[in-house]
Amino acid sequence: MSPVHEASVITALNAVRTQVHDDLLTTARQTLPARLATPHAQVAYVHKRLGATTRATAEALGVHPETVRRWLRGQRKNPPAAFAARLQATVRGLYRPRVTGKQIDAHITTTGLYADVRAQFAFFGANGSRTDDPRERTLGEDLTTDTIAALLAARAAADETRARDLVGAGVAEAYFQLATGLDTDMTDLAFVKFQLP
Repeated sequence: MSPVHEASVITALNAVRTQVHDDLLTTARQTLPARLATPHAQVAYVHKRLGATTRATAEALGVHPETVRRWLRGQRKNPPAAFAARLQATVRGLYRPRVTGKQIDAHITTTGLYADVRAQFAFFGANGSRTDDPRERTLGEDLTTDTIAALLAARAAADETRARDLVGAGVAEAYFQLATGLDTDMTDLAFVKFQLP
């Protein structure tokens, strides 16, 4: 008997994509772009991100508003160590690099994807014969690059049925190492989770 509510492959994919997005964002924040390499550019960036108000910029950096004006006019060049550290920390806190869906999918495809599922698996042959008693199994396997790409395309198309078929086939192929002419059918998906290897 099927469970009332089956697990969603697309929801599980969205969860791993959110994790990858956050990881890529963290990595991008660790290295500021070349355009923010100088203290002058950094002060200008903070000023812009805080609504172009000198007072808010001064408060964020812990300096007098006139000091901010001097930096913006290019009259200050070499910051004291304490100010440079506050400036770097403030810029990193405000910096919002852009991470696109294409970057996320490319990272997942390149890195790989591990699928952990609990579902009913039945076998059937090329002649249409099928096992009478499908068994619930908990399986975890690395998916192939082709399966990952097709799975992400199914997610983009919001095609849960296709995504479910791809996960079932991908996990079964890796786990059972099916003989020629033998295939599997995954039903009653009770649990699915993806993670990067």
